[in-house]
Amino acid sequence: MPFHNPIRLAEDIATVDIISGGRFELGVGIGFKQEEFAGFGVSSKERGKRTDQALDIIRRALAGETITFKSEFSAFQNVRATPEPIQKPHPPIWLGGFTPAALRRAVRFGDGFTVPGANRDVYDSYVAGLKKENRPTDDLRFASGFWFLIVSNDPGKTFAEAADHVIYQVNNYSVWLSAAGLQPLAPHLNNREDLRKSGLLQVVDPDTAISMIRNFADAVPITHLSSWPLPPGLPPRWAQTHLELFASKVSPAFR
Repeated sequence: MPFHNPIRLAEDIATVDIISGGRFELGVGIGFKQEEFAGFGVSSKERGKRTDQALDIIRRALAGETITFKSEFSAFQNVRATPEPIQKPHPPIWLGGFTPAALRRAVRFGDGFTVPGANRDVYDSYVAGLKKENRPTDDLRFASGFWFLIVSNDPGKTFAEAADHVIYQVNNYSVWLSAAGLQPLAPHLNNREDLRKSGLLQVVDPDTAISMIRNFADAVPITHLSSWPLPPGLPPRWAQTHLELFASKVSPAFR
């Protein structure tokens, strides 16, 4: 979010919502990779404040308000975003993150919160925060799940295909997160056995996936399941097989 003009982004959001027939949902992060902030000429120390201001402007603009606003980051004079989105007052806004600040931002500005590998304490804190701000909790959106959950009829073969790609992603993300002062995903993974022990990549048959998701949802009352279905470097057609298996064999158990 800190890299975007909020009025321009509000118009893009509304346009995609119209094109999709009112099905668009916005996912927002504040960013963390230092190279990206350097590339855009934005201080990473400003990311939280920039994001909060942008979210406030976007929500107001999508609701049809004419915006006059000035801060150290942006200035708008009598600006109205057009066209208007189909969903009123605006498409759902999801925020994600791992920190208390991310949770507070989701409470203030979001319509949903996504936290990979969340526990019940995080969920309860989110609900308590909404109640404290007098925001509704009857249509809660809370997404969590597994870092990599891949459904396969041959888990051993699929694990072997995906493992090196997941190791590459986890190790790179851990370096980027550490450089930003955040918790790495895992200690450095040297080989597939390290990956297996980390539990970050779960390749299972459909029945096992159903059991895993049920157990997770019993502990954390999620409304949406999140996971990375496509490790980097593998073609989309690779994930298609596993997504189709999930859709046909796992999803029906939760309808």
